[in-house]
Amino acid sequence: MKKLILICLSLLLSGCVEKEIIDDINIEVGVGYDLAEDEKDTYRGTVLFQEFQPDQSVINRTFSGNGKLRQDIRLDVSKQTSEPVVTGGLKLAVFGPEVSRRGIIDLIDSFQRDASMGARVFVATAEGKSEDLLSGEYGTRGNATYISNLIQHNIEHRDIPITNLHIFSRDYYQDGKDPFLPRLKQSGNDKVKIVGISLFHKDKEVAILPVKDLFYFKLLVDKYSEGNFDVKLKKEAYAAVKSISSKNIVRVTNNHATISINLEGIIREYTGDTLTRQIVGEVEKSLEKKIEKECLRLLQQFQDLGIDPVGLGHKKKSQNRNFDFKKWDNEYKLLGFDVKCNVEIEETGVIE
Repeated sequence: MKKLILICLSLLLSGCVEKEIIDDINIEVGVGYDLAEDEKDTYRGTVLFQEFQPDQSVINRTFSGNGKLRQDIRLDVSKQTSEPVVTGGLKLAVFGPEVSRRGIIDLIDSFQRDASMGARVFVATAEGKSEDLLSGEYGTRGNATYISNLIQHNIEHRDIPITNLHIFSRDYYQDGKDPFLPRLKQSGNDKVKIVGISLFHKDKEVAILPVKDLFYFKLLVDKYSEGNFDVKLKKEAYAAVKSISSKNIVRVTNNHATISINLEGIIREYTGDTLTRQIVGEVEKSLEKKIEKECLRLLQQFQDLGIDPVGLGHKKKSQNRNFDFKKWDNEYKLLGFDVKCNVEIEETGVIE
């Protein structure tokens, strides 16, 4: 009897689901948004699809359409395709520079309202039109996979702080913290590279952090589980510090913020004669001074821009029960900073 009931329920439930054969639909894997050139308050959206061939190769196809809303763009694109368009496989959303400076929360909000879209979609800005960036030919696994893997491995192994659709939305709606996104640039027709971090005030891009500052930025806003940094010493010697791990502690009082950074690493390469304990100590001190100087510079730069990507306002709220955000803007302008760094490095790497 129980088996009969289960069979009947499975038949009823399966009859309620609309079947979609993967070969008969177009699955969005990437989208890009620019401002339409000839239409006021209108977006030009580019949708990226991938066709998998019998030999396991991938063909990238892009379609573009105009609209004031994301749904208008999808409707325009649907008129150009022979199969229905679905969003369940989206990996990447890219915003052109005009859209980023104008504000992106309306489009971000539409992503969040789409139940078929995952929160871990990577979001980025483009240096140049997003349509051009998505229309290249990158790698052998498709453009969306190439770009999303590019961002992912730079988060895990390099200097990009963790970021995705969910994190951007959290930072936007959270008082006392401003969001940021990786910035991409097309390098020829077959490559994309990360050229910095877009810094936002609310949902509007206000500045670009260059690549040279990303190491220090990640120390302030995230933690390293793996990374590397080169240190210049006296007599033109260089030491490459690899396998960096770090964490930071932020404390905010009424008029002062103290950021303590602890960093551990291994010297994998050294261009001098002999790597002595004295030289290791020099590397530690040199790296500490450099980190403290550059992080302090970034904090003062953010203060001048009136943005708070480190989340000092949020930290202060969590440490003070009667915190008043109405007073925070003025308090932030006068806030003093102190960065303290402690570096611990083993003398050698895997060989000792």
